[in-house]
Amino acid sequence: MKTKLCWYWVLFFLIIIIACDKKDETLIPLDNPILPGRGFYMGVLPTPAVNQSFDSAYRQVSYYAEFVPIWGRPTPFYNLANEIAGSWGRTFVTNLTRGNGMFPIIHMSFIGVGMSLISPPNIIGPTLNNNEWRNAYKNAAIEIVKAARPLYLSLGNEVNRWYEVYDTSINNPNGFQHFISLYNEIYDTLKIICPQLKIFCTFAREITSQYREADLGVLNLFDANKLDLLVFTTYPHAVQTINRPSDIPINYYSRIESILPNKQFGFSEIAWPSMTAFGGDSAQAEFLTLVVNQLTRNQGIDLKFFGWAWLTDLDTNDYLGLIRRDGTEKLAYNVWKNISVGSRYK
Repeated sequence: MKTKLCWYWVLFFLIIIIACDKKDETLIPLDNPILPGRGFYMGVLPTPAVNQSFDSAYRQVSYYAEFVPIWGRPTPFYNLANEIAGSWGRTFVTNLTRGNGMFPIIHMSFIGVGMSLISPPNIIGPTLNNNEWRNAYKNAAIEIVKAARPLYLSLGNEVNRWYEVYDTSINNPNGFQHFISLYNEIYDTLKIICPQLKIFCTFAREITSQYREADLGVLNLFDANKLDLLVFTTYPHAVQTINRPSDIPINYYSRIESILPNKQFGFSEIAWPSMTAFGGDSAQAEFLTLVVNQLTRNQGIDLKFFGWAWLTDLDTNDYLGLIRRDGTEKLAYNVWKNISVGSRYK
């Protein structure tokens, strides 16, 4: 009987040791991309042309790009982990993105329609300082990392749009300072779970709805040590005084670098339309060359991500794609291919 009890105790301690070991395990990202000779990764959302399959669109993108933005369908943050772990994720993340040799950049967002707060429906009175909502956002980030095991994760999209509406008023439950504290908390937690994970949030270079540049002072509110990359969306044609690529001030992006220097820099979304009012196809092509050279790298910016908004125009009223709805390639798409292949293997 004593021998039997002894074995029970041995088994018990073995279980405890194994459990502790598993608890201490850290996640390793599934992605380990090689930086191309051009010095930065290229990416685009693979929107299909008319009668083009997703398989074909993703394969086409993979010839000239290394990453794909992942939003779900798009999906609210509290459902995104399940979406990635399910059939949608197996199709679009595992098979179409990674299966074509590309890596995903996972995006989650808290900003809803009309600058409202996206929230699980069971939370009453959600605000940025509501502990229940904060825990939901934090837990969603953790589960997303476990489900996708990405190398890159954005914890908020165009977060400074929220700042410009709600500011950092002390008595405001949706004040932007509450997001920053939550961001820092999630950053620290995720670094324990997955130390190699690159964590950031994206900023909007323009407030497109108001046809102006965004207030870059928001960058001063962040701990530079907790932004692994400095990432922006940018649609400079939205600014009232910019109608051609040549209208963009030479320091349009380097001004950012002066606020948070020595940061790897990226565009999660960038585009110029091919519509006649903004210079047509030739201006869109010119913009591509201008941004990857004179406006960034020639200014000393350490460009690491260049993500065009989407591959193909979304409809007949959209001009931001590199390809028209019928599959016809624009001039910019040839420039895109030359930028990609011309320096890919150096």
